[in-house]
Amino acid sequence: MARQITTPGHSDLALEHRVATLERQVAALTEATRLLAAALEGTPLDPPDDGDTAATARRAHELLLLPPLTHIRPH
Repeated sequence: MARQITTPGHSDLALEHRVATLERQVAALTEATRLLAAALEGTPLDPPDDGDTAATARRAHELLLLPPLTHIRPH
């Protein structure tokens, strides 16, 4: 289900807050994906899994479980 970008009765500030929240969530997903890709990348000369992949996957999962950062509004 898609939500409209603007809804009657909501201010531009509310829209900016929603967009900022989405941007932070996308940044967290991007970082988790980057961590997983780096852990799985490897080269033919790398030894078989030395445990770093599991540790990195755990770190990426923890990153996704963090609560969203709150946006501090300027006064």
